[in-house]
Amino acid sequence: MSSKKRYIISIIESDSIKNICLNDFDKKEISFGRNKNNDIVISSPIISSNHGYFKITDEGIEVIDNDSTNGIYINNEKVSSGFILDGDFIKVDNLLEPLKKGIIMILSVGVKAIEWKYYDLLEKDKITIGRDSKCDIVLNHVTIPLMQALIYRENDHFCLTNRNEDNGIIFNGSVLTGTKVLKEKDVILIADTKFIYTRGSFIYQTYDSGVGVEAIDIVKTVKVKGKKRNISEHINLSIEPGEFVSLVGGSGAGKSTFMHCINGVDKPTSGRVLVNGVDLYQNYSVLKNIIGYVPQEDIVYTDLTLRDMLNYAADLRMPDDTTLTEKEKRINDVLDIVELADKKDVMIRNLSGGQRKRASIAVELIADPKLFFLDEPTSGLDPGTERSIMKTLRKMADSGKTIILVTHTTLNLHLCDKIVFLGVGGKLCFAGSPNDALDFFDVDDFVDIYSMLNNNTDKWYKEFEKNLVKKDIPVSKDGSVKKVKNKKSFFKQFSTLSKRYIKTIINNKQQMMILFLQAPLCAYLMSIVVSSDLFNLYDETKMVLFAMATMSIWLGLLNSIQEICKERVILVKEHMANMKLSAYISSKFFVQCLIGMIQALLLVSFFCLFVGDVPTSGVFSSWYFETLLVCFLTIVSSSSLGLLVSTFAKNSSVAMTIAPLLLVPQLLFSGMLFKLDGINEFISNFVLCRWSVEALGTTADLNSLPNSLQNMMPGAVREVEDYFEFTLEHFGTDILIILGMTFILLVGCYVILRKQLGKK
Repeated sequence: MSSKKRYIISIIESDSIKNICLNDFDKKEISFGRNKNNDIVISSPIISSNHGYFKITDEGIEVIDNDSTNGIYINNEKVSSGFILDGDFIKVDNLLEPLKKGIIMILSVGVKAIEWKYYDLLEKDKITIGRDSKCDIVLNHVTIPLMQALIYRENDHFCLTNRNEDNGIIFNGSVLTGTKVLKEKDVILIADTKFIYTRGSFIYQTYDSGVGVEAIDIVKTVKVKGKKRNISEHINLSIEPGEFVSLVGGSGAGKSTFMHCINGVDKPTSGRVLVNGVDLYQNYSVLKNIIGYVPQEDIVYTDLTLRDMLNYAADLRMPDDTTLTEKEKRINDVLDIVELADKKDVMIRNLSGGQRKRASIAVELIADPKLFFLDEPTSGLDPGTERSIMKTLRKMADSGKTIILVTHTTLNLHLCDKIVFLGVGGKLCFAGSPNDALDFFDVDDFVDIYSMLNNNTDKWYKEFEKNLVKKDIPVSKDGSVKKVKNKKSFFKQFSTLSKRYIKTIINNKQQMMILFLQAPLCAYLMSIVVSSDLFNLYDETKMVLFAMATMSIWLGLLNSIQEICKERVILVKEHMANMKLSAYISSKFFVQCLIGMIQALLLVSFFCLFVGDVPTSGVFSSWYFETLLVCFLTIVSSSSLGLLVSTFAKNSSVAMTIAPLLLVPQLLFSGMLFKLDGINEFISNFVLCRWSVEALGTTADLNSLPNSLQNMMPGAVREVEDYFEFTLEHFGTDILIILGMTFILLVGCYVILRKQLGKK
């Protein structure tokens, strides 16, 4: 268990900082004002003699105005009283034209006082902020670029501009856009560091004890059988920095739903979520850099070693300007935290269940989140492994992270600082320490609470609600959602994702063998059913080319139809962490092109080898090259179709069930098995197999070959088919149509994924 939380008020007055621990007064009410009989004496003339007082309660710190002349502002909202959270600031000042004698007080919550630092902006005309040691103000968080912000003097003012829009900056509670002129008591948040501008200087601190979360009247409504139902019922919850919190309850209690509402995965129907006093959903694009989330499913690739997995995660999540040394150090630090340093070169599929869960945690720790969410991290694990993971999480909380997890197990709840019990329908029935939970429900074992909640949720909901003191949290007037455009390098992400995809294929030897043995096998099977009349008779040649096109389509579908759905959980996580969908889809397509090229080479080359006597010339080049081109484009186009299906298939099993259904139209509407006219011919325009066979038939000059009747009766005449006109223009049209289909399928894939994942 962590030490008792301490409440530190930092008072900024006349270019000086005074840190005062409220706990040291050993009293519940601590007064402040200009009069010397106050517990905290503030000399500024705009402070009243007995301005107000701080009240220490079980719910936190409440500040109360004592009918002062100039009042109290909490986060720029005037109040007579109100609770303050970690990082909240209290002003006694003129907000429109800040006074030189204005006062700002900031609350810090933790096991120790957080050091505030001072930087005089008047020393230089330009001041840089970033990770680079050459910057004037150096910030060491791994997600901060080398150069994050620039402050420069313009006339009598200082201006702030963001120099790297990969990372956002929160300026007075909203995302910074453009350049801002700094005014007295402006508050700036960059990753885990808070700056306050005052009289030509910066006062700043870096959070080393996690971040606080405030859930205010959270409601999540869904439709069940056409009727609306709340699965989170007006939940109010405060989580302090550095706390280890468990969300507990039976099935249907809405634990995961509530977690998704407060971690940015799924916006609540109503209510607000504050992270260090900043609205989560208004500023998610910035705040997500300090938030980590491990879902129930593993977010690792089993066909990679742990080191490789973390290496690719670092490439995607750390700034583009991160050095190799910095990346290696972060990976080693993370391996030490999750106690897997001795397993770094082990294939993830060979790790135990508990080790794989630690590996998933390690992936999220790469970005050094200060607020960490885990959804049932110990589900399905044995009691010993469960305890080990819970102890690891306890250490992470003690080291300076706020940990919030959903769990069903109760064996190690004593390790938590706070337990939150939810009843059926997402009703908050208790929130407090483990000992207080046993006292509240009057039981000796946490397991007994489950049945009590399931049998009578409303009783405990009302009982807890009766004793709950609701906080007066100032509400921001700006309800707009600000976003930071993702400007991470497309090419770097594309390269990383492509290398990772190729590595997973290479590491799975069995899959790779099957992948590349299919084409030679298909070529061999075709060779044993053809006769010596191949490429001499129209009918037989046409059917073999039809088989070649069909096999190419089947190869492409099997290559890709499971690719997206089988890693959807990882895709969601990485997209939340600024992975571009365009880079993701492009990497999939690029690797599918490489696979398709190899398969087309094997299919056509082995076909020529097994058959022997094949045409030498095509429309504009050799028959071999033109046939290889058509087979390659057909495989790639059908791979794009497979990727599209994989975007909306729920899992790999569903995707594979759909695969045969996609092949049937290729057979029926290709024009090879049945004569098509009317609506059927119109439908065939949208069938890949038709254009693939047309292109193959064109390069083989099918129209010049006699059919069976002509072979028996040389004088017989047959109608030449427009499908196989032996011209470069016709062949080129077929190729362009196949390319057009491929492009449309890829765009469809992007649009569907973008809609599914939404814009964070």
